[in-house]
Amino acid sequence: MSCQSQPSLLHKYMGIFFSTMSSEELLGSLDSFDAREDDIFLVSYPKSGTHWLAEVIERIPDAGITLTSPIELGDISKFEELKRIPKRRAIPTHLNYEMLPVTVKQKQCKIIYIVRNPKDTAVSMFHYYRDNPNLPSTETWAAFLELFLKGDDCGCLPSPCLCPNLAMFLL
Repeated sequence: MSCQSQPSLLHKYMGIFFSTMSSEELLGSLDSFDAREDDIFLVSYPKSGTHWLAEVIERIPDAGITLTSPIELGDISKFEELKRIPKRRAIPTHLNYEMLPVTVKQKQCKIIYIVRNPKDTAVSMFHYYRDNPNLPSTETWAAFLELFLKGDDCGCLPSPCLCPNLAMFLL
């Protein structure tokens, strides 16, 4: 069993695979991000319902919340883009707790941690990776599931695995 890896689409930062849509410069500068006390972070393991919840939040009448793109996608100019948003920000992310900008913790920003049944997450992720030519994938569902259950990313699955990430947010 092996991943049909496309190394040019991924890079590893702090032991975690990221899409090339997340620049190393941005990831290395996360602690320079100036979070606001009224920021809301939508945190989840990939394919757990982040976009669904973001859509729900956007439809709350008169909430005065601006949904942004994930904080880890883009380059260092992302921080300037976020700074120009005048209203309260809802910022999605798949970053683990240790990688969240330090000001998110210091300013005690609101964090909504989204959890989905891992079986549903695995099925959704399998189809998402299989159907997206810009992502590496495994050859079969059985191979994917084995990697998913072991928490083995090999460039095909986000890491670290779901359970340690959730545990850090609950502390």
